[in-house]
Amino acid sequence: MARNATKPLDVLIIGGGFAGTAAGIALARAQRTVRIIDSGKPRNRFSAHSHGILGRDGANPMELLDQGRKEFMTFGGEVTQGEVTTLEQTGNAWTATTADEQQFPARQILMATGITDELPDVPGLAELWGSRVFHCPYCHGYEVRGRDLAVIGGRNPRFTTHMVHLMRKWTDRVTFFTNGLSLDEADRALFEKRGVALMDAHVTEVQPDPESGTGVLVSIADPNKSGDSVFTTRAFEACFTGPEFHPNDQLLLAAGCESENGWVVRQPDGKTSKTGLWTAGNVTSSPDQVSQAMGTGVATAIAIDQFLLHEELQQVRGQTHE
Repeated sequence: MARNATKPLDVLIIGGGFAGTAAGIALARAQRTVRIIDSGKPRNRFSAHSHGILGRDGANPMELLDQGRKEFMTFGGEVTQGEVTTLEQTGNAWTATTADEQQFPARQILMATGITDELPDVPGLAELWGSRVFHCPYCHGYEVRGRDLAVIGGRNPRFTTHMVHLMRKWTDRVTFFTNGLSLDEADRALFEKRGVALMDAHVTEVQPDPESGTGVLVSIADPNKSGDSVFTTRAFEACFTGPEFHPNDQLLLAAGCESENGWVVRQPDGKTSKTGLWTAGNVTSSPDQVSQAMGTGVATAIAIDQFLLHEELQQVRGQTHE
């Protein structure tokens, strides 16, 4: 569908990852005028494989997104490469302004900007993120079943310690490098009972293992009796870590959306506390898998379409009673 440039879009989607693209397809197929504005930096751009997707397990996530975007455009959706810097409410609509000062008015805004992962400050960890270092057992646990696994701490204690226990379902060879995380005696006793090896030494570097296509070399500094650091390196067949999750919700907060415990409040249908602003995916739900993000994107898109229809019917009823 061609869009009148002077008329607001039905829906503007900010963020073209799996949640945003799936929502865009559903809305375009519902004959809504819809545009996606995307910065081109999806969270899983570092990964070569994605899992848990019915019929497409192991597919490259960027290839899937590219295919999805092409499908979106075949249904009449429009795509703009860019970054939205401000949102402003204008009457019954919103206007998004990009960094290059383009403006896009829309009746409804769907925010699908995801989250940013902040990794422990360990040299080499970021370079291997998504290829040899992972964080989600349900995404990558099956692929490392039965292997000698390292888990590196340093951030997000609650998530990381829970992940270690989860990983024991896939392998009985887990070494947890606490790397500064504080564990109480009850935690330590539980890890010991479950056969998890604890290493409190500081991790100084993580490197790819040249002898393995998936493994890593973990180097640690452990003080000896004289107080000097003793450096050792050990090979592992796989590696996980627990990042801190930072929702990319600055636009929502600036627009006045309510938040709770560090997350913008989202109703089950995707509404925020501000009329006309909706969310889907990791920006208000962490950590969603690809299949979950697509599902919430479609569900929210349907809710938006129903909301727009309700508005349109109300307008017709008002005209009928005049």
